[in-house]
Amino acid sequence: MKKLNLFISMFFVFSILFVSQTPAQTVWKMAFVAPPPVWGPIAEKYGQIIAQKTNNQFQIKWFGGGQLGSLPQILAGIKTGQVDMILCDLASLAIAKGGKDFNVIFAPYVFRDQDHLRKTLASPVYKEMVEKVEKEGGFKYIGYVSDRAPRQITTTNRRVTKLEDLKGLKIRVPEIKIIMETMKAWGTAPTPLAASELYTALKQGVVEGQDNGFDSVAQAKYYEVQKYVIVVDYVRSGLIVLMAAEHWNKLNPDQKRIFQEAAGDTEKWATKWTNDSVDESIDILKKNGMEIIYPDLGPFKKLAAEANKKFEGDLWEKGLFDKIQAVK
Repeated sequence: MKKLNLFISMFFVFSILFVSQTPAQTVWKMAFVAPPPVWGPIAEKYGQIIAQKTNNQFQIKWFGGGQLGSLPQILAGIKTGQVDMILCDLASLAIAKGGKDFNVIFAPYVFRDQDHLRKTLASPVYKEMVEKVEKEGGFKYIGYVSDRAPRQITTTNRRVTKLEDLKGLKIRVPEIKIIMETMKAWGTAPTPLAASELYTALKQGVVEGQDNGFDSVAQAKYYEVQKYVIVVDYVRSGLIVLMAAEHWNKLNPDQKRIFQEAAGDTEKWATKWTNDSVDESIDILKKNGMEIIYPDLGPFKKLAAEANKKFEGDLWEKGLFDKIQAVK
């Protein structure tokens, strides 16, 4: 009996020593505003890679659909410590303090294609943009984690085969100056409207069209209230991960490397997943009766360029658009 008690006592002591030497798990909240089915899988993948690479020392718990607030609130929260990490669109940095130049991401056709966007992300031009917004925004830019589908136009009853066919079209757009100006230049009547109200507005005829990627159109079931997709590929972007600066500054060099490498590992999976989702979405739209139209983009690009010039030196630093265009 004495031996048994001794064994139990020793086991208890060793258990305490083991637990005391095991690093405590750090749980961080990652926020994003998109619906969970849209960005949730990407946030989940990033968290899984972090857990694996840190032997579960770090756990990323994500909150989608704006559970932790609107985008401005989330960006403010990362600076005050209420939010630990953010998954957001690259262009979202335009509303962060010091991020004015990121308005250029919304400029139609600033990127020739997705490869041009990726080369821009690796350029000194982009590095300068990031360093400025990091300093003033109170966060660390961790990395790029996924391509996004380019924005297209869908319409209810209007078959658009050329630019002139857009004239007078009531189209819902996000409340972004350069996008609204471009739509005006294309002859439409741009109408800002909350995304949550869009389906009903399309169904009731309040607006006749909208702009989004193929995947978003399918996920929101706009095919139930829209007939045509006009492929214009006019705005391109991707998803990024940000971390509160106070957290980043407390990480050791190996941990910093892991968080950044995890972004690259996530991107390899997420971009393929996104592209596959786009292909699947196109099939869904076709099966549900939508016609996909490929107009001549020459006239679209010409008028978009004129609209972009109006904001040069205002929404973004003068000459920045041309610097990005020059990236090869």
